[in-house]
Order: sequence, then structure tokens, then C-alpha cells
Amino acid sequence: MDECRSDRVRKILQLEGRAAQSRSTYESGMAEIAGARHRADQYKHAAAALKVKLTPQELHQLRRARSGV
Repeated sequence: MDECRSDRVRKILQLEGRAAQSRSTYESGMAEIAGARHRADQYKHAAAALKVKLTPQELHQLRRARSGV
């Protein structure tokens, strides 16, 4: 069946196949990144929820820990 196709048609089909493969790799990578971003947002939200419950002394400790003192 390939004998009936011109070189240009075969080249187009080859490029389209590579494009589909690259798109699939890209999309699976983006799905992994999106999951990591979602987890990071959840951790940040949990930290903020705890921060509002800190006593003034604990807030002072947090600021000192962040400053490296």
C-alpha cells in the first residue's frame, strides 16, 4: 500500500505521527506538573490556615526561623 503514496505524502504522514507523539509526551508532562502544582497549593493553603491560629509568641518564633536567626 505504501507503494501508491508519493514521497511527499509519506513525509506528511511521518511528520503528523511525530507531532502526535510529541503532543502526547507534552500533555502527559503537563498533567504531572499540574498535579505537583495542586499539591503545592494545598500545602501553602494548609500553612496559611495554621498561621492564623498562631499565638504572638509562636508568630515571633516563625519570623525568627524564616530570617535564619
